[in-house]
Amino acid sequence: MSRRWSKNGKSNSHEQPDSGQAALLASVLIPAVLLAGLFVFNTSQSSATKIRTQNAADAAAFSAMQMEARELNFISYTNRAMVANQVAIGQTISLVSWVHYVKNLGINIKTIGQISSLIPGVGSIIVTITNAIAQTTQVLDQSIETTSRVVLPALDITDAALSGAQEVYHFSNGVFDPGGGSNKPGGAMTAVAEQVVKFNDPQAQLNGIVLASNLAAYFQYRSDLIQRWGSDKDQAQARMAYMINASRDGFTQQRNDLPLPFSPKIIRQGDFGVVGWEFRRAGASSIIHSADGKYAWSGMDTLSFHSWRRKGIIFGGKKWTETTLGYGASQTGGGNNYTYAPNYTEIQATPQEAYSPIGKAVSLPAYENSWRRNPNASGKAANQYSEEQNPFGAAAKPVGGDATRFSSGGISRYWDFNRESQKLLNANGDPADIMPYYVAVVEHQRQRLRDSSGALDINKIPDQEKMNIVLPQNNSADYIRSIAKAQVYFRRPASLWARKDHYYERGNLFSPYWEARLVDLNSTDRARYATILCLQK
Repeated sequence: MSRRWSKNGKSNSHEQPDSGQAALLASVLIPAVLLAGLFVFNTSQSSATKIRTQNAADAAAFSAMQMEARELNFISYTNRAMVANQVAIGQTISLVSWVHYVKNLGINIKTIGQISSLIPGVGSIIVTITNAIAQTTQVLDQSIETTSRVVLPALDITDAALSGAQEVYHFSNGVFDPGGGSNKPGGAMTAVAEQVVKFNDPQAQLNGIVLASNLAAYFQYRSDLIQRWGSDKDQAQARMAYMINASRDGFTQQRNDLPLPFSPKIIRQGDFGVVGWEFRRAGASSIIHSADGKYAWSGMDTLSFHSWRRKGIIFGGKKWTETTLGYGASQTGGGNNYTYAPNYTEIQATPQEAYSPIGKAVSLPAYENSWRRNPNASGKAANQYSEEQNPFGAAAKPVGGDATRFSSGGISRYWDFNRESQKLLNANGDPADIMPYYVAVVEHQRQRLRDSSGALDINKIPDQEKMNIVLPQNNSADYIRSIAKAQVYFRRPASLWARKDHYYERGNLFSPYWEARLVDLNSTDRARYATILCLQK
């Protein structure tokens, strides 16, 4: 310490700090700050990796269920397409039946014209007109029938292709990865989940043990809910036949209008007390369960002139006489030669609040009651056109059992919910909330974590353990893990696609409104997967 003297002899002393004290303090604080910075860096890297693995797990589970939702929507689209394809077959059969009817009507008009040739002056004109009508109707009949023999087999092949496509999609989505082949099981659903994990975190992966156990449980649960034919072929075909008949267009469903709808009523019907007449037209097509257990499209068209007279002079009942004017029929088949019965049985299922709805067998008159309205014309149509119009799908190459109309008996195989499933019964027929869950566990090795050891090469320092600045390895398997759970569900937004009947629509495989969603894990899930991971070395 230095001392300075003043003029009056007193001294002014100023203490000077010892040099080196700040350096000593800095030497203590800098390592602490460095350790704190490394701790923050390690913690942030660990948190960032945890966030990435959780995002990867969420995206993997969601993407896997999105693939499942796409399959269910694909089944829904193809099921609807098979209904539309069957309706197209019905339209073709209806058109063939109608042109047969028109041809025979033209022939009968020609016969009437030949009788009218005896009328002086106009007889020759009438003959010329009726001959032209008959010739035109015969050409029309021949051209439509020839076309139908090309169209119907093509529709059969389309039906088989739709059924086969469901099988292929299901196989590739859940069994084997189409890109990895049989050496990489898990299907496209798992392949997408693995790819999504790599997109989110290239150094992470799905836990193999959890994946294997999850897939086994998932597909076992799924196979109980969704099956070919919905587990029962007869019931599935009856349901499909009902939907097909309910989807018919107006021309296929009924053709009862007269050829001249604007003709005066006095021409179409007359009543003079003791005598009278009326024209009766009947015609329709429907898919019918035949006596030999097959489903065949069958159509018939008839037109007759019915005259009557009183049995007594003034009073008494009417005695009717039928004069056949036009008739035609057509059908698909497989050598069954359907007999054009006057009635057919249909299993009808109306919307029910309780599940499972019981289908009601209803006997319906065929061809808009043609056999009762025009019995003679109906008999002629059935006798003249007893053979089927096409070989019932024989031209279509089978894509597995029951994949064609020929092999399945008229309605191709399709996938549907198993209505005998106890899980579905317990859910009142709505599978939306009981679909199986897909759980994804994504893991990232701690050794690959970019912490202070890897980023600053601290692992090369011999005394790193004494420094205690590396990330602690607390996990027994040395992994950072995240878990996510997802599920497919059915929702038809009423604001966008409202039902006209205002009914609530249960989840089904005829409406493509399936989506994926993430769901929370419950305590049972957490305990189960924690046990699996703890046992994993």
